[in-house]
Amino acid sequence: MSDIQYKSEKALDHHTAVHDVAVADEKYDHDNDNEVEGVIAAETQYTEAEYRKLRWKFDLILLPIMMLTYGLQFADKVSLSSGVVFGLKTDTKLTADEYPNLTVYFYVAYLAGQVPMSWVLQRFPIGRALGVTVILWGIVVVGLGLCNNYLQLSMLRVLLGWMECSITPGFLFVTASWYKRSEATLRSCMFFAMNAFLGGCFNVIIYAIAKKAANDGGIAGWRAINFFLGALTIVAGILVFIFIGIPGHVWWLSKEEKKMAHARIVSNASGDAGQHAWDWAQVRECLKDPQWYFIVLFNLTATIPNGVLTTFTALVYTGFGFTSFQAILYQLPSQAIGFCVIIGTATIITFYPKARFPLAITWTLVEMTIFLYVGLAKNASKWQLWAAFSWNLVMSCATFILWSILPLNSAGRTKKSFTGASALIAYCVGNMIGSQTMRSNDAPRYLKGLTANAIVMAINAAILLLWWGYYIRENRKRDAAFIASGMTMEEREYLNKVAGETDVTDRKNPHFRYVT
Repeated sequence: MSDIQYKSEKALDHHTAVHDVAVADEKYDHDNDNEVEGVIAAETQYTEAEYRKLRWKFDLILLPIMMLTYGLQFADKVSLSSGVVFGLKTDTKLTADEYPNLTVYFYVAYLAGQVPMSWVLQRFPIGRALGVTVILWGIVVVGLGLCNNYLQLSMLRVLLGWMECSITPGFLFVTASWYKRSEATLRSCMFFAMNAFLGGCFNVIIYAIAKKAANDGGIAGWRAINFFLGALTIVAGILVFIFIGIPGHVWWLSKEEKKMAHARIVSNASGDAGQHAWDWAQVRECLKDPQWYFIVLFNLTATIPNGVLTTFTALVYTGFGFTSFQAILYQLPSQAIGFCVIIGTATIITFYPKARFPLAITWTLVEMTIFLYVGLAKNASKWQLWAAFSWNLVMSCATFILWSILPLNSAGRTKKSFTGASALIAYCVGNMIGSQTMRSNDAPRYLKGLTANAIVMAINAAILLLWWGYYIRENRKRDAAFIASGMTMEEREYLNKVAGETDVTDRKNPHFRYVT
């Protein structure tokens, strides 16, 4: 008898008991089986008005902190691109080939840290682990401002990659622990969009800091940038440590609110980001799951162009004919467009969930066209090139709206962790490849690099189409099996919730349906 069959039959034996809402409170704190029944029964104990009031509470506490922290993560990456136009290369005597290597070192460490840090997030309270990590990351950024040579920069870029590697999967796990499937995409994209929004805000601040430093003749602009971003990151880390976690861990919810927060997401059937022992059987299942291969291939091909944008954006703008200071300021429209596209797309998906993959494919093809135009246009003015390249951040929209479903489409705590780690390992490899596609001998227009990345985006669009088709086919097969079983919808939904609460994976739970 399979795992899910056993758990399903056991759940049905207790089915009549969980209809009595009065026993939900009594069972919630007892042994695991009764706790599962209690939390499922508690789902109908509260009104929609009570759920909305609670959601507003954690919207106002969790989201601002995650938005600030995630925006700082992007600002730290782009500070390398900004710093290079404010004296970084000169002060540290970097050669043309050493500069892109700093991005490679960051992503090598980001890659190497994925599985170990996933283990840490699974074995320790997730909010505390993330808080400590963010504080250490801030200290490293401050240290970058003290570097004087390539070796020092390289060592701290490695440390920075390791510290930052847990932020994206950690925040996605936290989001999936608080929000329903229909709510998660918009909330995830709110902190993802801070890459663009806070990136724009920080560019203004970075511009002011660097210009003042240049005028005063004191500390170098690139050092001042790192001191500012590092100090702000330490503050963000303290806030993460104090406020972020799963419902059962945070101090700012009452016992009743914790139960309500858990009950409202039980229908996700994918569990939460609580502490669990590492289960190697779930890792082996990933390697047999077509979904896992689509996730890895998508993240690899989506992030090769991203490696270009995070490292060479300022240099591409100066290649158009803008000055170093203009290269910083004239990125602001790009960041505003990126923010609006990400939030707008996430809002559309909230109301029209089936639009997710078509929109991801559309934005990928738009970005492909932009890269081709900027790379191939021979007689275009710098303003025409600027207008086209200002849409460069729409590429990240496809990545973000699909990252938001990774913890929702992978059930089982270890499988969720390993899938997230695998996605970000592919992300690292893609960024490393991307940073090497723009060679100094191709400057200032970087024709070969931009054209090569446009081809990669066409491949990425094809992978998205196949991935989408796989989910549709799998859901239809499960729907057909459900109809043939004669089971009622009420029974199917109940067993799906039990599977989610008892760490059953999406492959072993026939009642699970994938978000498309």
